Amino acid sequence: MDWARVIRREVSCPPIDALLRYRTRIVRAVAEARGQRAMIESLDTAGRSFVSTVQWNSLRELCAQLF
Repeated sequence: MDWARVIRREVSCPPIDALLRYRTRIVRAVAEARGQRAMIESLDTAGRSFVSTVQWNSLRELCAQLF
């Protein structure tokens, strides 16, 4: 494989207040953190809101269909 020809996806910070997918959850980007990380807000199983920090490359855009 010619590594010079491999195109890498440009990793960038997600826009603030964007809805994204993190693993099996739908989350909202709250802020940018250091080290290519973003602070996200999501709900736990009890319905309580919590904020956590994840790497940018772990976040995915939502597809056209949410449910």
